[in-house]
Amino acid sequence: MRPFSSIVLRPVPKHLEGMVLLLCLIFLMALTLLGLSASSDAILQNKLTSNLQESERAKQSALRGLLWAEQWLLELDSPAPVSCTEPCDGLYLHAAGELPPGPQHQNFSWWMTRGHEAGVDPLTGTRLATLTNDSIKPPVWMIEILQSIPPDAEANPDLQVWYRILVRGSGRTDNAVSVVESTVVRSWPLVEDAELSSNGITGSCPGSGLPAVCGRFSWRELR
Repeated sequence: MRPFSSIVLRPVPKHLEGMVLLLCLIFLMALTLLGLSASSDAILQNKLTSNLQESERAKQSALRGLLWAEQWLLELDSPAPVSCTEPCDGLYLHAAGELPPGPQHQNFSWWMTRGHEAGVDPLTGTRLATLTNDSIKPPVWMIEILQSIPPDAEANPDLQVWYRILVRGSGRTDNAVSVVESTVVRSWPLVEDAELSSNGITGSCPGSGLPAVCGRFSWRELR
């Protein structure tokens, strides 16, 4: 066996020099493509996560607005409001079938011209709560009368009204929108049978005994 010092390194043949360079270029290109693919996947994952967060933020905004609107209606201390084509004492109360189909696809301005900002009393314009949080726009709600059941001396001595409440919530961008709706039933006492309070007429919901019906019947997410 020859000693290490006696080993002679032979030069690469001329016809193989180009092949070595080509293999190096192919290897570098493969590494570059792998890096770009990993970077694209990371960017896509970040976008998906951000979109999911914004969708959830919009949904929570809509649900907060829905709870507020339901509570406002159920605790309303006045005679039963009636539907009208123009705001009745500040309240937009739409008749059954008056709203067009697909309100979840309408923009924010459309909602504001037919509804109210959640947290603001539509009858007085007084802000009772701030529900905006970190959303770009506040939740907006609309209310529609579905049907009215007249009083029955034996079954239900009060007027029973079924309402549809629609709420639009937003995320931190205009593209993040959620729309939910609920069906709420509310019993209203007759004016001549109602007890007067310092604010006017005391409604039968909530806090009254049976057979008054009051509360959410169903809800669903439209967008």
